Amino acid sequence: MKKILLIISVLITSLSLHAQDFKTYTPSAKEDLQDIASKFLVDITTLKKLNPAIQNNQNLSRELIVVPTQPNFKLDPSLQLIPYEVSPKETLYSISKSYNLKVNDLRVYNPFLFERELDYNDVIRIPVYALKDKDLDVNQSVKNSKFNTLMHLVLPKETKYGISGKYGLTVSQLEALNPGIDEKEIQPGQLLRIKRPVEPASQKPIMNQDYKFLKVDSKNSIQSISDSYEVTEDQLLESNPSLRFEGLTDGLVLKIPKPVDEKFAKYRPFVLEDKLKHIETKSIAVMLPFNLERTEIDSIELKSIIKRSNLLRVALDFYEGIQMAIDTAKTKGIDVNLDVYDTRNNAAHVKTQLSSEFRNYQAVIGPLLEPNLKVAAEYLNRFKVPVISPLVNPKFELDNLFNTLPKDEDMQEMLITYLQKKHTDENLVILTDEKSKPIKHKYAYTFPDLQDVTQTESDYLRKSDLESKLSSSKTNWFILETDDLGLAETTVSLLKSFHRDKYDIRLFTSKRNAFYDDEISNYYLSDLRFTFPSISRSQLLPSFESEENYYLKKNKTSASRYVIRGYDVMLDLLYRLAYAETLESSTEIIGFTEYAENKFNY
Repeated sequence: MKKILLIISVLITSLSLHAQDFKTYTPSAKEDLQDIASKFLVDITTLKKLNPAIQNNQNLSRELIVVPTQPNFKLDPSLQLIPYEVSPKETLYSISKSYNLKVNDLRVYNPFLFERELDYNDVIRIPVYALKDKDLDVNQSVKNSKFNTLMHLVLPKETKYGISGKYGLTVSQLEALNPGIDEKEIQPGQLLRIKRPVEPASQKPIMNQDYKFLKVDSKNSIQSISDSYEVTEDQLLESNPSLRFEGLTDGLVLKIPKPVDEKFAKYRPFVLEDKLKHIETKSIAVMLPFNLERTEIDSIELKSIIKRSNLLRVALDFYEGIQMAIDTAKTKGIDVNLDVYDTRNNAAHVKTQLSSEFRNYQAVIGPLLEPNLKVAAEYLNRFKVPVISPLVNPKFELDNLFNTLPKDEDMQEMLITYLQKKHTDENLVILTDEKSKPIKHKYAYTFPDLQDVTQTESDYLRKSDLESKLSSSKTNWFILETDDLGLAETTVSLLKSFHRDKYDIRLFTSKRNAFYDDEISNYYLSDLRFTFPSISRSQLLPSFESEENYYLKKNKTSASRYVIRGYDVMLDLLYRLAYAETLESSTEIIGFTEYAENKFNY
């Protein structure tokens, strides 16, 4: 089935073969594969690879066989050719994008496409290379494709909850699509059927008969045009029939239909506050690192401990926000039974606190840090009790784990999409540390002209390492991906010195680490127009002003981001439970929830 085969291919190397390497051959009624292999001086294994849909005992007289033009031809051992059955409305361009190929790459392995157009009854050969980088997601090209029905290859450590979330499904919907997995765990290498939700027709914009016109160049793609002009691929194909056969070519003038509703967006906020139906008392547990056994002393010493302990201050602020959210929920008629557990920031202590009584909670917020969070989530998974990670992005997945933060990969994808949409002729440069090197592949795939800063033999970054990569006549977009404070600090300082020398530089990163706040000059970052995707707003919404004023009067200081985070996480949880009764069923809503400073889309 073609949908199964669609998963397997993620191409991370460029094809080096040319059209002249192959030709097509129609066998006679008496010829078999061995006869053809002998005739063209090629081993039968290579011939089978070139024609994956052909069987040994098959009558070949009506088949079009691909054969090499040179004798003793050998295929790259890491290459596979898989058969793909073309569906109506598919084009060479749409298929190539699904497999991260060029249109010409498909023609190379399907020589008949040089002679005629693609037909929806064709079975074509798709070249597939083995992955060379374990950190690349083999399902990424499929996830980004336009197909509604496809297959997902299960990777190590993936869970049903994590996979269903990637495609906008619930776990129960995923299980319904794949009978049998509701009774057992999924395994790496297993293929799961995915059918993504189809947006109701009422959500699609009605198009005018008026058109905008766009002259295509090498920087355009169907996806970038769709995003920029808020049209679907089907609408572009309907207005430009030639796209079905030729794809995008330089100089082509496209007709782009104008949407009637300029405010149409694929994602939109979903307001729970006015849709609360289950307002009975909620039972919630919170697990925070208070270290109470160390604070059984007088109040003067307690203040000193709080000043010295950043983690304790975070826990206290977060708990303050939780209490404020409970007060807000009470105004909606929602009462809360809240139990608080002190984790002492110790995984062994967390383990002693857990018991079967936890099955009575509708959700558990925390622990805050990953080792403790993992202990709690793994234990509570047996009872299917939701565990919410409020402040960290854990490296593990469980069906009952609800991560409130986007993954690093999502932030990278967001920044790449932003750069692709805004990029014109800027000079793009990237610098990564050793840990972040796999990220470089993602940027390089989207931006082939991306320049990579390579340091000298010394580990210390020098001005000369950057100088050859920067342009004095263009705007320089400098992408810095590192968790190393020393490298970040040095890079920002050097870029600032080039900025003083009249270089036009804008700095980007997908991961804004805490050291950008605490260790690196905000003046430097401001001058470099530091740009990054953020998980929260920089200013409070008007709806939070009353809570902010309440906090200010009570504590003689403004609410910290951890107070606001605690408020948002807890209020979202309570509203979801009051709307859908369980946290998991609340994930079926279409859109995101939004509060003082944070959005949630589980």
